[in-house]
Amino acid sequence: MLQALIRGPKEFEVQQVPKPVLQSDSELLLKTAACGICSGDLMEWYMERKVNTVLGHEVVGYAEEVGSDLNHVKPGQLVFVHHHAPCMECRYCRAGDAVHCVTWRKSKLDPGGMAEYIRVPSVNAQRDSFPIDDLTPEVGAFIEPLACSVKAIARLGSCPRDHGIIVGCGVMGLLNLAAAKAAGTKLLWAVEPDPVRQEYARRFGADKVFTPEQLADRARADDFEGADYVIVGPGNPTVIVQSLAYVRNGGTVVLFTATPTGSPTALDFDDLYFREVSLVPSYSCGPQDTRRAYDLLRTGAVDVMPLITNRFKIDEIQTAYDTAKRGGEVLKVLVIFDQ
Repeated sequence: MLQALIRGPKEFEVQQVPKPVLQSDSELLLKTAACGICSGDLMEWYMERKVNTVLGHEVVGYAEEVGSDLNHVKPGQLVFVHHHAPCMECRYCRAGDAVHCVTWRKSKLDPGGMAEYIRVPSVNAQRDSFPIDDLTPEVGAFIEPLACSVKAIARLGSCPRDHGIIVGCGVMGLLNLAAAKAAGTKLLWAVEPDPVRQEYARRFGADKVFTPEQLADRARADDFEGADYVIVGPGNPTVIVQSLAYVRNGGTVVLFTATPTGSPTALDFDDLYFREVSLVPSYSCGPQDTRRAYDLLRTGAVDVMPLITNRFKIDEIQTAYDTAKRGGEVLKVLVIFDQ
């Protein structure tokens, strides 16, 4: 089979390797149908950690082989699989914090989403995989990224949802808008400098769209009270600090993306303290988030097809990645596999 190996932070090699073989009766072998290039895959500092692994985790595929101990998947079904899966028994899992489970962090797909076949280890197959025959492969590839947005909204907890602001309207920002709308936010503003993405933001639920300069000016006005919550997409210290001015006193700012390792963010804790602003990181997603995302997709509450701007084959992976890096009018780049 073919697989796409990460050779450098932005360099990939298509290799021909043996197809993986099931190692137990509770595993799955998938024939890959579609895999998305994640926004996180575009961060070179993050990809440096992934060198010599196989790219891709926004993946769905058809069940080629099903272990005899699995009864929730049948051969031939289109299946969603998460690249990590929790034990469901530890203190983190009991608290609903699956991404901090030791099992979750150790688990992974073999070899990764950008491969023609994938072995799904037992914990992944049992804890966070399910048939999605009512979706197309292209829509199914959005379950994992949409689940990250679903989790970001859930991380707001009891924070009011009357007014929300989404900062950054790349593909994940647009999914954040859609998830916020589906969760019942009454008034949604978006912050995005790119004119093409501004139009997408309106399409995906934004009631008003501002450039960063426009909203910064608005935030300085005496009558500006701020939003109940702000979800900051870019992992950029300057953008994070600027976004703190958009939230009301007592509101919540969700940090959706990590900043580069070793890159400090200058925060005025005196201001945060007296304003009682909560900073809440939201990292990845767990089983309850993936199922909620699946529900939003299968019911049509979120329509992701307009987000797909480019499609490539596995042997075009370098071009696919370079295209995704361009940004602007490029949103979701999918690799589609022959069936």
